[in-house]
Amino acid sequence: MKLTKTLGLALAATLLAGCSLQEEPYGFPSTTNFYKTEADANAALIYAYAILPEIEYYSRNFILVTELPTENITLKPDAGASNFEFDRLAVRPDNPELTTAWRYAYIGINRANAVIENVPGIAAMSETTRNQLVGEAYILRALHYFNLVRLFGAAPMPVKPVTSLDQVSAPKATIQQMYALMESDLRKAIDLTDATRRDGRANKVTAWGLLAKVYLNQASGKATGSPGYEFVTDANALYEQAKTYGGYVLTNTSGYGLDPDLKAIYDVTKKSGPEHLLDAAVDRSGLSEGNYSKLPLMFIPYIDGATFKLADSTRVISGFNHFVTEPALYNSFNAADKRKTDLIPNKAYIGRREVTLGINDYSRPFTRKYLDPGQVGQQTSANTPILRYSDVLLTYAEACGPTADGYAAINRIRTRAGIPALTPGLSITAFRDAVVQERAWELAFEGHRLFDLRRTHKMESVLVQQYGKTIQGDPYFFPIPTRETDLNPNL
Repeated sequence: MKLTKTLGLALAATLLAGCSLQEEPYGFPSTTNFYKTEADANAALIYAYAILPEIEYYSRNFILVTELPTENITLKPDAGASNFEFDRLAVRPDNPELTTAWRYAYIGINRANAVIENVPGIAAMSETTRNQLVGEAYILRALHYFNLVRLFGAAPMPVKPVTSLDQVSAPKATIQQMYALMESDLRKAIDLTDATRRDGRANKVTAWGLLAKVYLNQASGKATGSPGYEFVTDANALYEQAKTYGGYVLTNTSGYGLDPDLKAIYDVTKKSGPEHLLDAAVDRSGLSEGNYSKLPLMFIPYIDGATFKLADSTRVISGFNHFVTEPALYNSFNAADKRKTDLIPNKAYIGRREVTLGINDYSRPFTRKYLDPGQVGQQTSANTPILRYSDVLLTYAEACGPTADGYAAINRIRTRAGIPALTPGLSITAFRDAVVQERAWELAFEGHRLFDLRRTHKMESVLVQQYGKTIQGDPYFFPIPTRETDLNPNL
């Protein structure tokens, strides 16, 4: 099933759009005349997936709130003040992008809860299909809670669909309870789903990879003394769990693997490439933003408003120049690193004119991870990666530590990037620090760096001491939005 081609089915199924948890219940389908057939179950699941590529989630806002606080990107000078709050790590509770991040995670949770609650009762479908759909909903719910806990820490944890206003004043769950639910959901998903690849959808391999990350977050949080992870009793046991489930991804036989061609990972004509465990799927033929993506335009510089080409003749239409590459990231790469030379172009060609993009200029080198040479107007088919094979490979390396397996895993990434193998004989702390740095290069601009710095207790040592940024407020958890605390007395 082509997810991006079937979103209309969900909309046609009279599924209600959701708004803020405190204003009205999140999007949920009425159960009176729905959840009767397999088609209803599929429509409900598609509706649950449809939240991912929304502009308010992975097609813009999620990247904004996770990348701007780091050394990866800054903003053009005339960007909005609320954006600059993230760039300067001075996020106020009334920040609109912060409110959106909270709100859309809960919309996604409610849609997943609706599938989990109602699809098991549909008798007119095979058990295998029913299990698959419910298992995917468990993966989506775990993903949303994983985002929430890493952004905000303790938060309400509804596990049933919110269908009336008297359900919205839920108290916070603890961080420990939230992680326990994620683990439970992903283990259920592993039992219910298969490893078959379906465009834009999750499966057993996705669940393995996400569960490995859930365990690594807790293990590293405890091992480094990061705030919020005091509940963890045995970091080493959780590192072992991360290694186990990451290992399942690495040894699977379902066509996943490390793509030898870095550019191919982000080629919009190769969305079924071996690296893609889960993406927020879009298509430029969609009718509205969220069906297609404008995220590439946020990164692409504005060069005379022209269509230009890169050195490999890739066609690029001038963008908004909104997200601007930081010198701190750009200058940290090895000069030979293909993740810099191939994926962060610093030359543009307008006809025969060569334009150099200096790292301190207004129009700077920019990521080509979000490019669509077939872009129509402002509409692109550039998916946002959510979980990639290389992410899991580095999760596995970090969990293994400086063992033969750990070195082999990180060196697969470095070999592809064209840089030397990691220094042998490192201590466990030095090795894991090296993996976190490798993740910074490998996963740049994909929404991971903030979470890596938070879980390893490096916000101050990296962003402040190394790169000179300032932090106002809690470095490790954003404040719960004012809109939510005003309307929910239990927050």
